[in-house]
Amino acid sequence: MTEPLQVGQFAIVDGEPVDRGPNAGVFHGKGPADDRAELFILAEGTTPAGEAFAGHVISALGHSFASLDMSLTGSLRRLFVEAEHALEDWNRKSIAQHRVALGMSAFGRRGAQAVLAQAGPSAAYHLHRGTVTGYFAEFQHAEPLGHAPAQPQLTKLDFDDDDRLLLISSPALREVDEDLLTGILQLPADQVLPDLYRRVQEMRHVTVVLVTGPAKHATRTNGGDAEDEVVIDATSTRHPGDEETYQPSLFIESDEGTAARDARSQLLDITPRRPIEVVIPAVVERAPAPLLRVAGESSQSLTRIAAEGAARAARSRAAVATIAAESQAARRPAWRVSEAPTPASASAAPASASFEANGTPAGPREKKAQSFSRGLVPNAGPVAAPELLTEDLPMVDTMASATRARNSSSAPLAEALANESGAAIAGGAPLVRPRHNMGGRWKGGGAFGNRSALGSQLPPTWMVSLGVLAVLLLIAGIVTVPRMLNQDNHGRVQALVDGAQERITGAASKSEPGAKREMLSEAQAMLLEARDLGGGSQADPLLTQVTGSLAVLDNVKAPKSVETVASLEQFGTKPVAVSRLALSADNAYLLDVNSAQVVRVPLAGGEPASVYIENKDLKQAKPVSIAQLDQSDLGGPVLLIADTANHLWAYSPANGLDLLAFAAPANLAVSDIAVFGRDLYVLDAAKTTVYRFSQTADGFPNAPVKALASSDLANARRLMVDSEVVTADADGTLHRFITGQVALTLSQAGIDKRLVVPEAAQPISKNELALLDSANDRVVVLTRDGTFDRQYRAKEFTGATAFAMRDGQAFVYAGSQLRRVVF
Repeated sequence: MTEPLQVGQFAIVDGEPVDRGPNAGVFHGKGPADDRAELFILAEGTTPAGEAFAGHVISALGHSFASLDMSLTGSLRRLFVEAEHALEDWNRKSIAQHRVALGMSAFGRRGAQAVLAQAGPSAAYHLHRGTVTGYFAEFQHAEPLGHAPAQPQLTKLDFDDDDRLLLISSPALREVDEDLLTGILQLPADQVLPDLYRRVQEMRHVTVVLVTGPAKHATRTNGGDAEDEVVIDATSTRHPGDEETYQPSLFIESDEGTAARDARSQLLDITPRRPIEVVIPAVVERAPAPLLRVAGESSQSLTRIAAEGAARAARSRAAVATIAAESQAARRPAWRVSEAPTPASASAAPASASFEANGTPAGPREKKAQSFSRGLVPNAGPVAAPELLTEDLPMVDTMASATRARNSSSAPLAEALANESGAAIAGGAPLVRPRHNMGGRWKGGGAFGNRSALGSQLPPTWMVSLGVLAVLLLIAGIVTVPRMLNQDNHGRVQALVDGAQERITGAASKSEPGAKREMLSEAQAMLLEARDLGGGSQADPLLTQVTGSLAVLDNVKAPKSVETVASLEQFGTKPVAVSRLALSADNAYLLDVNSAQVVRVPLAGGEPASVYIENKDLKQAKPVSIAQLDQSDLGGPVLLIADTANHLWAYSPANGLDLLAFAAPANLAVSDIAVFGRDLYVLDAAKTTVYRFSQTADGFPNAPVKALASSDLANARRLMVDSEVVTADADGTLHRFITGQVALTLSQAGIDKRLVVPEAAQPISKNELALLDSANDRVVVLTRDGTFDRQYRAKEFTGATAFAMRDGQAFVYAGSQLRRVVF
C-alpha cells in the first residue's frame, strides 16, 4: 500500500500572497486510493499574458489526468501535448500581443516510480539522502511551450519517504541562489516555505510547491519530542492525532505581523492597580460607574464628593418641605367675622370689623406672614387689614333664585334631547352621524369622504385608458408574435433544408474528396441549425445521411494486430524519450533525447542495451539523427549516427561503434538524415539544402553535392528519400520534390483533421505514404499526389512519438513500449 505524498504551497499573484495560486495544482489519476498516480504540476508564463493563461492550462490538465489510463511517463507526455494544443489554439485565435508561451514542471508518482517532466523555463530541486540536486529543462526541451513542439525532458527520481521536492518559478532564482535553496530545503519541514516566502515576498509573481514524503515521515528534524512534531500534509500543518482539516491560511509570519503581536503583548502585560484600602460609605457604593473611574485610587476624594452631594440633597428636600407647608396653610385660612353684617350696615363693616385667624387676633404682621404672596410685597411697614366689600357681593338667596330660573327655562330642551337619545339607543342608531359633505364652507378635496380601501385616490381617466390599451396590446402580442415567429422559423428551416439537400446532391457528383467533404460539412452545419430551430422532423433523416457519408470519407480502420516487442519503463536512470526510430533486419534502434543515447532493442526478444551515449571524453556529442544503411562497404549493414559536432558514427552488433570519415560542409547544422541505396542524404534546414554523400570503404570522406536546394526546406524537420524527396514541416505541411527541383505541396485533400507535426513519411506501397500523426493518435495514409486515403486508429497509438516501417511491418514507440503493427 502506497501512502500519499504531502504538499505545501504558496504563491504571490500581482504582489498579493495567497495560500494556493492558480498556476499550481495537485491531482490524482485513476485507481484505488492506495495505488493511484499523483501529479504535482507548476506552470509559469514567459509574459504577463502567459502568466494569466497558465491557470487555465493547469485546470484543463488536471481534468485530463484524472481520465488517463496509461503508464506514468505516457500520461506526462500526453499532458504536455495537450498543453501545447491549448496554447496553439489560443495563439491561433489571438493577435500577436496576446499570444502566450509557458514553462511547465510536472512531478508524477505511482507506487515506487517517480518521474519529473519539464519543458520551457522551469526549476525543481530534489533533496535525497542529504543531497540537493537541481533540475532544469535543457537543449530543445528548454523551448517554451507554444513556441515549439512539446518535447518534455523526463527524469526518473528515486523518491524515498524522507525526500523533498521543490517546484519553484524560475524568476525566483534571481532572489534565491542554488546554495541558499540547498540550505533552506534541509531545514525542518515546517520552516521551508516560510523562509522562502520572506526571501521572495517582494516579487510580483511567483509560485512555490513543496512535496514531501508521507505524513508519518514529514516531521520536524530539530530533535523535539515526537508528540510535538508538526506534519505537513496536503492542505494543512497539524499534529499527529488531530482530525484532518483544510489549511486555513499560509503559514507565513511577516514582519508587520510580528510588530503587531509585540505591541499587543505590551498593552496586555501591565501591572494591576493597587486595591482601595479605605472603606467607602454606603453612599459611595451607589455612585455611578463614571464617577468611580474618575476617582481612581483616591477613596478620600470619592467620599468627600459623595458627602457633599448628600448634604446638598438634604438641604433641597428641607426647603421644598417648608415651601409646601406654607403654601398649604396660605390656601386654607379660617376667617371669622365678629359681627354678622346686614344689608343695611354692610357699607360700614370695614370700619368696625376685626378678623381672627383660627380664633387668634391677627395683627398686620401675622396676616402678612400667612399670605402665600409675601415675597412679592415689600416690607413697607404695617399693612391695613383687607376690607370685605359686602355691597358688591350678591346675596345667597338672589343667586339661588337666578339659578333656579335658568334651570326651569332649559328643562323642555333637556327633556326633548333625553327622549330623542333614548329612542336612538333603543332603535340601534348612532347618536352621532358623520357628515359626508362639508358643504360650501370648506372643500376638503375628498380627504375624509369617499376614501378607498387602500387609502388612496382613484387614478385619473387617462391613466385607466392607457392601462387598458397596454393590456390589449400585450394580449395581441402574445397571440400574434409566436405565430409570426413560427412562420419565420418555418421559412428559415425550409431554406436550410433545401440548401443542405442541394449540397448533398452536389457532393454526390464530386469525385475529388476534398470538395466532397467541404460540401458535406456545409450541409451538416445547415441541418444542425435547422434542427435547433425546431425542424428536426425534416433535418434528422438528411443529417443521418450526411453523417454516414462523412464517415465513409474519414475511412477509419483498425490495424490487423498490435503486439508489444519490448518495454523500456525500467531502462536507464531516466525515462526513455524517443524521437527517431530506425530498423534493421534483427534490431530496432531508438534515439533517446532525454539521455542523449541510442538504444538497441532486439526484435526477436532480449534486453535493450545502449550502443551510443554522449561522452565528452570519447568526443561523442549529443546524437541528432539515425538511419539504417543496408548496402554498406563497412563490413555489413550498419546504423549511421549523426551528432551535434558533425561527426558520423557507424554501429553494428558485430563490429561495435566506429567513427567514420565525414566531409561535412562548413557550418553544417544537421536537421535529419536519410539513406537511399548506398548514399547518405543530410537535411540542413537552416541552409534550405539537402546534401548527398557518396560512400567509400572509409565512410563518406568526399565533399557532398547539393541534391536539393529550395526555400520550401526552411521549416523542414523530417526527411524521407527514395526516388523522390519528401519532407515534413513543423506545422504539418508536406512537400514532395520530383526530379530534383520540382516541388509539390501535398494538399491532404479529403482528410478530416490536417496533420499536426507528423513524423517522417514511410513508403507503405509504391504509391502510398504512411505518416504518424502523434497529436491525433493515428497513422495516416496519403497517396503520393497528397490525397487522403485512409487512417488507422488504435488505443496503443496514444502518445506515440516515433514510427518506422520495414518489409511491410510497422513499429511504433508509445508509452515506453515498442510495438509491432500489422496493417
